[in-house]
Amino acid sequence: MFQTNSAAQPISHSFHMSTPGQQHWLAPYEIRHGVSTVSGQELQLERHEILHHLRGYLEGCHRKDLWCYQGRQIHRMEYLPQLDGSRALDFRNKTVPIYLLNGDAEKRGFTGLLLGVIHNYLYRRWFRPYRTDIERGQFVAKVVLCIVQPDTKDEDSAVDLAMRMHATINTRLDSIRAQQVYTTRPLFRAMAIIIPGQNYHTCGVVSRVAAMPVLIVLTGENEGISAPISFDAIADRAEMVTVGGKAAVRTDLETAIGFVMLLEEREDGAFGPQPNPVASTAASTVDVESGEQLYKNVQIMARQLGWTDEPLVGPSSQWVDAEKYSDWTGHGAQMNAVVMECWEQNGWRGHAWSCRCSDSERLGEHK
Repeated sequence: MFQTNSAAQPISHSFHMSTPGQQHWLAPYEIRHGVSTVSGQELQLERHEILHHLRGYLEGCHRKDLWCYQGRQIHRMEYLPQLDGSRALDFRNKTVPIYLLNGDAEKRGFTGLLLGVIHNYLYRRWFRPYRTDIERGQFVAKVVLCIVQPDTKDEDSAVDLAMRMHATINTRLDSIRAQQVYTTRPLFRAMAIIIPGQNYHTCGVVSRVAAMPVLIVLTGENEGISAPISFDAIADRAEMVTVGGKAAVRTDLETAIGFVMLLEEREDGAFGPQPNPVASTAASTVDVESGEQLYKNVQIMARQLGWTDEPLVGPSSQWVDAEKYSDWTGHGAQMNAVVMECWEQNGWRGHAWSCRCSDSERLGEHK
């Protein structure tokens, strides 16, 4: 079985520097030949090894790009109506927006800390090693954090602010010509997850991110979805409410993301995955940022490792032989286990120096 974090598993605060004996992300051919030899393209690998190595490279790039352009991209409220094409691209091919609100002076959320924690939680919940389609920036959520946002003291003001942000963003996205195979998903318009600052104003709540209280709000925009959205599937784990005239539920993040993924699966069953994994990775498609052929860089890497002139055909979710690679290894696994874990732990260390939270007992090790 692929080894990823359980959805219900709490985020651990313990920090372990990896030693060579703990480098479980190394592929068999990296152990056999040495990482530097493989990364330096100084040998000829077998076909299945090359495809595994290339998929790992793409997984690592996908994870890094999501974090750099989503986890750390903070928007200014006044700039939302003028999102440029590059920033707008980050909203495309995402299933649901998650609005992080600051709260108020009495209970202000730790947005900086939560960004890293929630990114890791969402990715480990959604991503299936080797099998998830990633070439076009697909992800379960777009986390939206705006600086200098108005305070929100209760659910009504939180939903009002989030819905105003939501309307502004979608209006702007509609005014920008979507790039090839990049769309605003109908589910993205139809619903939103809202996290008021009062719901994560202590680090103890952030450390138990799966159980963090959230709101799922239906916007009333149902165009393009296969059927109306009903909360019946999570009725035993959610409280039905109406906030600001919108149908909503109070639940926890784990339930909310599971619900979103269930709807995503429903829509894929009705219309097929969006974007189409085969059409969006065809030989004629290009990378929208570089303007070059989609697999140009990995094709060069492949040739240096012994690949023939045969063109690489996507999607990369079909490249890895699961019988030969039953564990998750490669650059994507390393990015998950080391780089992203270090970034999250750096956030915890920064918080630990000034922490005054009533539930901060577990932070002593970071000081």
